[in-house]
Amino acid sequence: MSDIIKMSATSIGCFKACPKRYYYRYILGLAPIEDTDALRVGTNYHRVQEIYDAEPGGVCECVTDFICGNGDETTEPNPNCTICEGTGINPQNSMDAVIRHLNERYSTPPISKTVEEWETEKITILYTLIGYRWWYEQQDQGYEVESLEQSFDIPLLSPITGAKLKGRLRGKIDRVFACGENRFVHDYKSTSKAIDPDSTFWSHLTLDTQTRLYTYAAKQLGLGMCGVLYDAWHKPGIKPKKLSQGDSKKFVADGVYCEEEFEVIQGSDGDAGVIVVNNKDAVVELGAKPGTFAIRETPQMFGARLLEDITGRPEFYFARKEIVHHSTDIEAFQWELF
Repeated sequence: MSDIIKMSATSIGCFKACPKRYYYRYILGLAPIEDTDALRVGTNYHRVQEIYDAEPGGVCECVTDFICGNGDETTEPNPNCTICEGTGINPQNSMDAVIRHLNERYSTPPISKTVEEWETEKITILYTLIGYRWWYEQQDQGYEVESLEQSFDIPLLSPITGAKLKGRLRGKIDRVFACGENRFVHDYKSTSKAIDPDSTFWSHLTLDTQTRLYTYAAKQLGLGMCGVLYDAWHKPGIKPKKLSQGDSKKFVADGVYCEEEFEVIQGSDGDAGVIVVNNKDAVVELGAKPGTFAIRETPQMFGARLLEDITGRPEFYFARKEIVHHSTDIEAFQWELF
């Protein structure tokens, strides 16, 4: 058995947070039955951004096993890959791959979630991605993508002698941005905190394990990074709601909600208690007067309202900021690893 310790940003962060949890997860191989909502949503949001960023027509990530953590090269694509559908080639339309991935990821709700809650979480991530792409396609901030998916597997070095230690650092830098002469590791972050320029959210990121590791790795790889370009997503505070009786009646009549068209079918003989929206039963509350009713937003209806809110105030949801990691920061991180 190899005595080399394989380290990633996730495992390092886990050890720093709780050594016992690290022992259970990475030594004994025990994992929680369910992730926390914050971890799961953040991970899935980051994942769909990765999928969307993949080069159209390029080699799919499933052709290597690196993403699974063993770093071994393969030549055969994964026949069950939701990105390339077993072809080994990224699709020309990245959004198709995103939708396939989300459908697979959210196919079965955990015991802690209802079907509606699970579908709403999926829709939230999808519509946020759409809103993010809409917003930044309009911006010209001088950043250009220089490289995609820069994998690394580098030795852990002693900060005293520079000698190789019994450890290897592994990961994947999703994107490297160039802005003039500067180079930045790019990373997506999700948060429930405010993301205005003066928010403490940004100052806390200077201690982020993942991006300090990536900057450290980039230095070893000779990529000349000066810091990290963060794309922050402020997770929505709004949730599915019940429409007023007037808005419900209008929606059933014209099928339009938040400027998005839906297929709406009412029960036979105008039964207000049965309303189907895009092939999904809507939750309907009958009013005191005959023929009156109120519809609760389906997950897709909520997605339409969320997208309307995103396009109405994009700065509330998205922010981009450079955080420079100086040589002293990298040296301090190397001592942490040691």
